[in-house]
Amino acid sequence: MASEKARVAKDQGNAAYKAADYATAVGHYTTAILADSNDPTFFLNRAAAYLKLGKNEDAEKDCDRVLALSTKNVKALFRRGQARRALGKLDDARADFNHALALEPANTSAKNEILEIEESQQQKLKQRNKPTMGFQRPQAPGLSTPTDFPPKRRRVPIEIVETDTRAPRDAQITAPPETNHEALLQPISSRNLDHENKPATTEIAPPKPQTFVDAKQAREASKPLRVSGGIFRHTGNHTIVTRAQTGGTASPQAFTSAPAPSPPIKLPTTLFQFTKSWDSLRSDDDRWSLIRTIPPSSIPAFFQVSLEPELLKSILHTLRTILEQDPGLDTRNVVRDYLLAFTKVPRFGTVMLFMDKQERQLLELLRAKVNSL
Repeated sequence: MASEKARVAKDQGNAAYKAADYATAVGHYTTAILADSNDPTFFLNRAAAYLKLGKNEDAEKDCDRVLALSTKNVKALFRRGQARRALGKLDDARADFNHALALEPANTSAKNEILEIEESQQQKLKQRNKPTMGFQRPQAPGLSTPTDFPPKRRRVPIEIVETDTRAPRDAQITAPPETNHEALLQPISSRNLDHENKPATTEIAPPKPQTFVDAKQAREASKPLRVSGGIFRHTGNHTIVTRAQTGGTASPQAFTSAPAPSPPIKLPTTLFQFTKSWDSLRSDDDRWSLIRTIPPSSIPAFFQVSLEPELLKSILHTLRTILEQDPGLDTRNVVRDYLLAFTKVPRFGTVMLFMDKQERQLLELLRAKVNSL
């Protein structure tokens, strides 16, 4: 049973690798390794996925495990050489490629890798031995260098000239002319405001309340409308209690928020997108809409060998709910087409081995419903 489960996980990993979903491929290969750790193919395939993800250390470890199980595995030597070259272990990488060539002399990929390693090492050697370029002034033959004779120095007399910036004593300080402010500002006559002509405004004071109840109602009436509290539910249907404008008892006012509309169903292009969208949807109607985006004739090619038992169980439950909601002839025909399409998915029989008795009975019940008159 473990080897069969390992083969299923390996096929799913290969499908994810071909779809360039390398992270998912690593997960499937790991499942295969946990089911059967004596098969070097699982480690070898996971090493290839690790190389695509740039996880060179993990790829090197998986190749070590493959070579421990199969010492003459050329692919393991080649992939470990690629991982070591990416890690900067050029000598170890060259040794792996040479070992692969010794086992398979016609391996051109290993030859190309060795040539690239040699070129990179030569370039590093040239850069290391490259002299530093410094500026040197050309010197005519027969002339002495500046260090042979000390430079001649000459004293230059410096004369300090002091300028008398002080003002003479006889100078008269002239005051700035006075400006005639009256000439700059000209009065302009304007209408005088007669405050006596204003109409007298008198504020009428509210009558003084006679009783305590009247005084309380007057205070409540003067207060603005404000929120006093409420009941907040996790469903979004909140009840907000506000204080009335006039006095009296507060009356609750319920504000119910409209349910959020369902997001539009997007057409999935890969099984990974389908599974992600399926898990994000909660209602069976939305999941049924997601299934309807894929025609029944395209179901076998879409799922290939990557159909999971848990996903198939969830799909069967959704089909049962749709039939219970609408047992009409049109709905039964569409559900029958999808049931027939899922039975044509590769390795459908293997997936059914992982289904329990209740799920198998559910499949038979659906077949009976869609085939009934």
